[in-house]
Amino acid sequence: MSISKRLARVCWALALLTTSAFAQVDVRSDAVVYFGSASNTSAPAVIDEQKVKDATPEWQTIQAEGVRRGSARYMLLVGEMDRRIRAAARTAASTASKDLVVRSGDITNDNGRTAVDLTSDVIANL
Repeated sequence: MSISKRLARVCWALALLTTSAFAQVDVRSDAVVYFGSASNTSAPAVIDEQKVKDATPEWQTIQAEGVRRGSARYMLLVGEMDRRIRAAARTAASTASKDLVVRSGDITNDNGRTAVDLTSDVIANL
């Protein structure tokens, strides 16, 4: 392989590394990611997890009926609630042209990207 081809490959690899280093946000180690990937984002968004949770029929059932935490019914309802929230977050993110949705407060360094609040959009899509 010629030197110019090797040099071209090295330059291409460096360009990819540089681009990926800038196309991310830093999140807490216990971050809740509802949609996308923090390591490859250019348009992050956040949601108020408690407000979204309160708006789901599953959480309303848990609260109204006093379903015990840890019970089989609780686990089933929470699992369904999680699926519902993730689907609503995916829809809201697509509509708003966002490629990452995390819980409010989970982004520790936005690297110059402004995280938009999609809470009301996610609630509307539940």
